[in-house]
Amino acid sequence: MTLLATAFGPFAGRLENASSLALHELRKTFPALRTRILPVDAVVAPARLKQALRSIRPDGLIMLGEAAGSKTIRLETTAWNELDFRIPDIAGRQFCPRPILRGSAVSLSSTLPLEKIHNQLQATGHAISYSDDPGRYLCNQLFYVALDYLERNSIAIPTGFIHLPLAQDYPTNRSVDALEQIIRAL
Repeated sequence: MTLLATAFGPFAGRLENASSLALHELRKTFPALRTRILPVDAVVAPARLKQALRSIRPDGLIMLGEAAGSKTIRLETTAWNELDFRIPDIAGRQFCPRPILRGSAVSLSSTLPLEKIHNQLQATGHAISYSDDPGRYLCNQLFYVALDYLERNSIAIPTGFIHLPLAQDYPTNRSVDALEQIIRAL
C-alpha cells in the first residue's frame, strides 16, 4: 500500500510550518511514506499535488496543514469551493471571495474513515476534534482540488485533510513533548 502525505512550507514571514515539521518527523518513523512539502502558493501547490497523484498513484492521500491557535488535531470533514485569502500566499496573491473551480460542487466531503480515526485518537488520549471549516486559504483549496481531481478521474482512494495545532498550543502529557504527541497521533 502506498500512502501519500503532504504538508506546507513556511508562509506569512514564519520560518517553519507545523505541518512540514510533523511530516519530517513522520518520515523518520515510516520511511516508505511518500511525501511532498508544497509551497503556500495558490497556483503551484495544486499543480504539484496533481502531478504527485499522477506519478505516485497512491492508495490513500492525507494532507496536513497548521491551525494556529487550535488546541486539537482537527479532522476536516468538508472542503468548500471558495477562496477568500485574509493574507497573501507566498507569491503575493490574495483572493477575495470566489470559487476555486467555477461550475463545480459547493462542497466535497472527506473520504477518510473520520469516525474511526477520531475514536481511536480520543481513546488513546489525544486532543482531537472534527471541523467543517478548513478556512478559505490554501488548506481548503488543496483539499477541494484533491477531492475534485480524484472524483473527475474516477480514482477512489481515502482522502482527507488534517489540521495540526502549533506545538506550543497543543496540550501535552508532561512526559512527552507536543511535537512527539502529534507524531504519535499521526
